[in-house]
Amino acid sequence: MNSPAYAKAGGCQARPLPLDGTCAGVARRLFREAVADMGLSADVVHDGVTMVSELAANTLHAQGNVEFDGSRQRPVTGSPEMWSYVRGCATGYEIVCKIFDSQRGWKSGTPPDPSRVSLESINGRGLRVVSELSDGRWGHHPTRARLGRWKVQGKAVWFAIPVPSAKGAARLADRPVTCCEAAKELEAMIVDRGIGRRLVRTDESVCDIAVLSVCRDLTVWCRNGAIAWTSGEGYVWRGFADLVEVAEQIVRAHEELEFPVASSEDPSEGS
Repeated sequence: MNSPAYAKAGGCQARPLPLDGTCAGVARRLFREAVADMGLSADVVHDGVTMVSELAANTLHAQGNVEFDGSRQRPVTGSPEMWSYVRGCATGYEIVCKIFDSQRGWKSGTPPDPSRVSLESINGRGLRVVSELSDGRWGHHPTRARLGRWKVQGKAVWFAIPVPSAKGAARLADRPVTCCEAAKELEAMIVDRGIGRRLVRTDESVCDIAVLSVCRDLTVWCRNGAIAWTSGEGYVWRGFADLVEVAEQIVRAHEELEFPVASSEDPSEGS
């Protein structure tokens, strides 16, 4: 299973994780590779390695929806995945690392509250570690897989680490320059995630405005050099450089509208 075609400058690197006890080690290696050229200190990289290891280990408890080929030797969809990409934030830029698994729910029934979990606890200890090491730059949300024969539903747990402005700006270079181009690429990203059945795109090339109707109550506008949509938190907008983040937020919004689950605190996602 390879990364999507848009895993390029400004894109998302998506890699499958093993279904066994080696998943944490593989995630640690992939994280080091993802941040190798980001100019992070050794201490920050160590914290990131620790966080991704904790999140990857949790996928061992969330493999009920993995599907195999006819011989049951090779998973074809639903395997855990590690995603990483750079996005803009209030303080500049940050690299986001997400661990996906194909179960929308949680082992304990509800998302653990790290503030109520001790470091000696069995359930929720990993999220407590992520919450503290990320200084609150973490969260979780429903989404869909990026890899596999079809894009199964599930959840992503993520953390973010600030990166130097020059490194972040370089990673987000070469994005579309017109609204219609941005809308076309965003549509491709959304369709690739398996939610394009009802999607309709309308372009007004003369005035360079495009509209994506994704589903009921979810419409995206591309105009004036930005992409905008409404969410549970209100009106949201981002620049074209953050197209990967926009697509991820649209997928999240779609899943929350189509398959509502109990809401959870996710304060910094989409900030």
